[in-house]
Amino acid sequence: MNGSKSSKLVESVKSILLVVLFSVTILLLYFFWGDTPFRNLMGETPQSHEAIDPVEIFQPDRIEISFGGGDYTVTENQFQTIMDSFRAFSESGNLSVEEISKERYEHEVIRRMSIKAVFEYYIPFGAVCELYGIVRITGADAIEAVSELAYAADSDSSLFVYDKWAEKYFRIAGRRNSGFDVLKQIIEDAQTDFVPYHTVATFMGGGINNTTLWPFSFESNLYDTSYSREDFPGQPDRVNDIVRSFFSDHFDFVRRIAEQNGTVIYMYGFGRVVVVAHNNGILEFKREDDDRPAAPLRYLEAFERANSFIAAHGGFSPIDGMPLTPYIKEVIIDPEGKRGYRFVFGVKAEGARVYYQNGAPMEVDVIGDRVTSFKRQLINVDPNALREADNGYREVFLPVINLIAFNTDHIGAALAKTQSAEALNAEELSFEMILEKVTRLDAGYVKINENEEWLKAAWIVTIDDHKFFFGLDDGVPL
Repeated sequence: MNGSKSSKLVESVKSILLVVLFSVTILLLYFFWGDTPFRNLMGETPQSHEAIDPVEIFQPDRIEISFGGGDYTVTENQFQTIMDSFRAFSESGNLSVEEISKERYEHEVIRRMSIKAVFEYYIPFGAVCELYGIVRITGADAIEAVSELAYAADSDSSLFVYDKWAEKYFRIAGRRNSGFDVLKQIIEDAQTDFVPYHTVATFMGGGINNTTLWPFSFESNLYDTSYSREDFPGQPDRVNDIVRSFFSDHFDFVRRIAEQNGTVIYMYGFGRVVVVAHNNGILEFKREDDDRPAAPLRYLEAFERANSFIAAHGGFSPIDGMPLTPYIKEVIIDPEGKRGYRFVFGVKAEGARVYYQNGAPMEVDVIGDRVTSFKRQLINVDPNALREADNGYREVFLPVINLIAFNTDHIGAALAKTQSAEALNAEELSFEMILEKVTRLDAGYVKINENEEWLKAAWIVTIDDHKFFFGLDDGVPL
């Protein structure tokens, strides 16, 4: 009798243990395969960096001011003032949108006194309006993206928009608004002290129609400076916090694989989540997609998801160097055929953009409603070394025409290898043809693949969406 009771007790205990183990297994699998970390269940918040203010990150690449008569200058400031004027204009009511011709846009904006914000990356017009509290405008749905937002000084009842993605031009019309007076004053004040810019066409004196702005002369305080790449495999004690952040409290369950070349792979949940600390300074996160991902988020919602993810996993602070200032470099819609966005970030060091020969400082894919891919390639820049390299302003190699003329063969040979050259031979890519293809000129730092110690002070010339790097002082290809 007692033996029978004991057997029943043992069987009951076994049954209870099996139920508990089964429940724990299900719970663990939920945590392993889902997005809910243990610490959230316990009411703890992961330590993270401060997220970026969307208004600070969604800025134009530059502000161009036209003085009329072919004289221009370029600045990175004044966008907040432009948007304040736009908001006051929208609040006056009765605004409407009409599509206009390219010729009219050039006549009313480019050739007259005007100020315009230029966006090189994709951003919906609606997202800009939402960020800055612009009152809904009749017909604004016709504008998909904003590439240029311009005000002409002799038109106090209009703003102009260029959408290069759809190759369309628009006029936003309304009542005359005194809010534009401050923009008119900015244009007038800029004439007293400015770096003169002219179009490529003006420098050539005929035969070229390119309206890209180039400086007539240029002074810079950028000099070559040292840097080091982040070494995740070589500094495991220092990077564990960053690597751990991808797995929350599951890190003890993560499989670690060290390859012979120094790369370290972290795998979790049967490979559904993978983090790779490459030996070349790149940290990469991949999460396996759901079979049926959720519907894609709106542009700003997707950015917020990416923004929070970056903040939770190291932000823009390198392991050893000073914090870098991020900016939006590119936004790719539906990357690799998956519905969502890829946000590609660039960085600035002490206000100067740092260009990478290959890759980007940071990329985040938001597919459906979650981050599925993240790539970090930050660099360590010592602020003291940066200041020591600054020997003051000096006049640098004149970029006007000579930069292309001295390097026509080099540029032609590179473009001839690309599809954009339409199978032309290098010899057929003449000086004039290359000048027609130029879309941008910048001064900044360049991270060259073969040089892992120095950021080079350079001219960055964009031709047919390809970037060419030349020495800032001598114009020699880097």
